Formats: sequence, structure tokens, C-alpha cells
Amino acid sequence: MINQRHCPFCRVPATAECFHLALAVEGRDFVKRCVELCHGEVPWRVICQQRQLNGWSTQKDDFMWLETAFCDEFLKNLTWFGGMDYEWRSGPNPGQGGFWVLLWSKHPQRLWWELREALEQRTAQAPLAQETPPWLIWLNPH
Repeated sequence: MINQRHCPFCRVPATAECFHLALAVEGRDFVKRCVELCHGEVPWRVICQQRQLNGWSTQKDDFMWLETAFCDEFLKNLTWFGGMDYEWRSGPNPGQGGFWVLLWSKHPQRLWWELREALEQRTAQAPLAQETPPWLIWLNPH
């Protein structure tokens, strides 16, 4: 273990997985796991669709949803957000190591509930532009 981190609340090593460790996952899986753990798949899909409608390219999406950007946009303002760290962890075989993202919270379950609520609020603020149904096309001249 290189650059081992400790819980900001109880000072236990991250590998001991204290109660405050909401998530420990490889960086590439961070956003996906956050969305899964808060059960926010539906609002997350809507947020991604909204971004695509606003002209975000796939390359921008890839950059935008790095763990630090996701944290800045969705996690840092949450009451139950306790911090985010990085830790190098090695795998069982050579070459399987990588940077893991550690997400801390005083109460992880409340963090996930709060994130779900934040995602849902974001989708309510900017509804998707809907296409005109084919049977109404004659009512909406272009």
C-alpha cells in the first residue's frame, strides 16, 4: 500500500473500512458506483441526456464525469459529504494496481439518500425538451 489514507473522522486506515468509508473504488468506476449506491440511475440518465441536448460531445462527457468533476458538481455541497481521497492499491497480480477513490461520510446511507435527492432536483430544474408526437405535427407548423 502506497500513500495509505486514514478516515478523517476516526483516523482508522482506509483498508480497515470503518463505518465512515462510504465508497472505496477504482477511479474509473467512481461515478457509476455513486449513482448505483444512491439508486439514482433514472435521474442520472436524464442529466446525461440533458447535457447531450445542450451540445456536450462524448469527449466532453468523458472529461466532465471524472471523479473530481462529479465530486465538485454533485457531492461537495451535500451535508453528509465528508471528503474524498486517493490511494494507490495493488491488485493480486503484478500490473493490477491503480488509484482508488475513497469517499468519506459521517453517515454514508444519508449521503446516498441526499445524493439521490440532489440528482432528482437537478432533473426537475431543467426538463428535457420533448419532440412533438407525430399525431400532433399538424398542430405545430415549423
